[in-house]
Amino acid sequence: MSSNNLNAFTYSLIFMVFVLVVVTIVALLRYCTVASSNQFGTFTAAQQDAINIELGLDKATLENYPKLIYSQAKLHKGMGNSTTSCCSICLADYKDTDVLRFLPYCGHLFHVECVDSWLLLHATCPVCRDSPLAKAVPLEEQRV
Repeated sequence: MSSNNLNAFTYSLIFMVFVLVVVTIVALLRYCTVASSNQFGTFTAAQQDAINIELGLDKATLENYPKLIYSQAKLHKGMGNSTTSCCSICLADYKDTDVLRFLPYCGHLFHVECVDSWLLLHATCPVCRDSPLAKAVPLEEQRV
């Protein structure tokens, strides 16, 4: 074998070993990344579908919570915070004609549209995070 053929063979062998090492490293890194992400809570689409949990309230439960006009809420002492003049969700000031929902377990007031959208997705008050799952008590029975 001539020296040129020997050099070409050596370079080809070195190149093939280099490619093999790079492919092995990439495969190991990919395996480690996938293994560690599954270990810490990343799930496949099939696994996510299997553990899909509905966390919000249903519409029937929402209707058990009292609605009132803001001008009426201002007349009741202890109804909501006396300094509350705006919805904590949309941040719009209440008008006297706005329809509000009163959350009896914590006493917070919100626009009906705002809080209903929130409670359909979350089972907690958007301000204090208390659970509304306690039975709603009619407005007349509230101790205010």
